[in-house]
Amino acid sequence: MVANFFFFSTLLFIIGGLVYFYLKKTLLILFLISILLFYYLSKKFFLSILISMFLFFGYLYSFFYGQFFIKQNQDYIKLEREISPTSYKRFLVSFKGEKYIAYLPIYLDVNPKDKIFGKFEIDDNRIYFSKIEKVEKSIFTPIFSFRKFLSNLINESYSFNSSQIISGILYGEEIKDRELYENFINSGLSHITAMSGYNLTLIYSFFQDISKFLPLGFITKNLISIILIILFIIFAGFQSSVIRAGIMISFLILGKILGRVPLRRNILVLPLLFVFIFDPKAIMNDIGFQLSFFAVLGILYLKEPLEKFLKIKIFSELISAQIMTLPLIWYQFGNLNLFSFFNNLLIIPLVPIFMLLGFLSIFIIFLNPLNQLINLPFEFLAKLINILGKFPKIYMPVPLIVVILIYSFVLYLIYKFNKDESIDFNFNLA
Repeated sequence: MVANFFFFSTLLFIIGGLVYFYLKKTLLILFLISILLFYYLSKKFFLSILISMFLFFGYLYSFFYGQFFIKQNQDYIKLEREISPTSYKRFLVSFKGEKYIAYLPIYLDVNPKDKIFGKFEIDDNRIYFSKIEKVEKSIFTPIFSFRKFLSNLINESYSFNSSQIISGILYGEEIKDRELYENFINSGLSHITAMSGYNLTLIYSFFQDISKFLPLGFITKNLISIILIILFIIFAGFQSSVIRAGIMISFLILGKILGRVPLRRNILVLPLLFVFIFDPKAIMNDIGFQLSFFAVLGILYLKEPLEKFLKIKIFSELISAQIMTLPLIWYQFGNLNLFSFFNNLLIIPLVPIFMLLGFLSIFIIFLNPLNQLINLPFEFLAKLINILGKFPKIYMPVPLIVVILIYSFVLYLIYKFNKDESIDFNFNLA
C-alpha cells in the first residue's frame, strides 16, 4: 500500500510540474478530469482529491522553481559538462533555466559546475563570449583537476585510439577524434564510451566482488559503495545517465540494508523525482536521460520474459533495452540503424573485459614497455568500430503518433506481464 502510494503520488507530482512548463492552460481541465474520472471509477472522492492535490503540488513546485531558482542564473553562465572541442572549448551550459552550447577560448581552465561572468551573445542555442570577467570555481574543482591529470597521463602512456577509449569507458570523457567518435555513433555503440548506467553498474559489481576479501561488515561495505558512487558521479562530470544510475543503485543498496526490495516501478520513478527536483525541464529536454530511462525500463520489465525464451541473461538485457530505446531514437534523429542491434550483440558482452583492461591500464601505467600490451585490444576495438560505423542506416522520419502507438503497445505488454508485481519482504541479506 505504501509502495503504491509512493509511486502514484510521485508520478502525479512530476506530471503536475511538467504541466506548469508545457501545458499551463490545461491545468484546470486536468484537475477536473482527474477528479471526475477517479470518482467515477472508484467512488472514492477523497482519493480523487488526493490525486489532484499531488498534481497541484507538482505544479506549485515548478512555479516556485521558475520564479526563484531560474532567476538566480541571470548574471552568470553555469557549465554543466564538456562537449568535444573544436577550435574552441565547448560546454553544455545553463542560463535562465535553459540549456545552451557555450564556445570558450581553448586556453581557459574551467570545469563542470564552474560559473562564468562576462559579456556574451546568444545565437539560437549557442553562446559566444565577447568578454570573460570572472570564473567562479566550484567545490568540485580538485576532483576535476585529478581527472585532467589522469587523462593527460593516459594520453602520454598509450596510443591515441587506446587512450581515448580508456578515458571514455572508465569515466565518460568524450572521444576527440572525429572519425572514431562518429563511427561510435553510427554503429550504435556510443553508449560504451559515454559512461552509461551500465558502466557504473559494472563498477559497482567489481567493488562488491573485491569487498568480499576485505574485513568489512555488511552495512559498512554498502555505505562505502554509496560514497564511491557519489564520488564517481562527480568524477564523470555529472552526466545525467550516470546520475540516474547512481540514484537507482543507491536506492537498491539502501533497500538491501533495510532488508526490503522496492517495487521495480519505484526504482524507476525515484530517479525521475530527483532529476525533476533539481531540473524540472530535464525530463523533457534531455534526450540522454530519456534514452537511459527507457533502457532501464526495458531491462526491469522485459528482461525476465525474454530470458525465459532466449536463456541468455546478457542478450535478454540488451534486447529489452533496444526495444524501449529504438522508437525514441528513430523519432528524435530521423534514422534507424538496423545493424546497431547486431553490433550491440557483438560488442556488449566484451564491455566488462574492456573495463577491466581499462582499470589495469591505470595500475600498470608506469610499467613501460609492459603497459604497451594494453594497446593491442583497444586498437583492435577501434578498428572494429570504424568498420561497423560504415554500415548503412535507414533515413526515414517517423511521426510522433507512430512512436506513441508503439510505446502504448509495449507498455500494455509490460502491464500484462507484471500486473501482479509485489514486494518481497523476505530479502536475503547474504
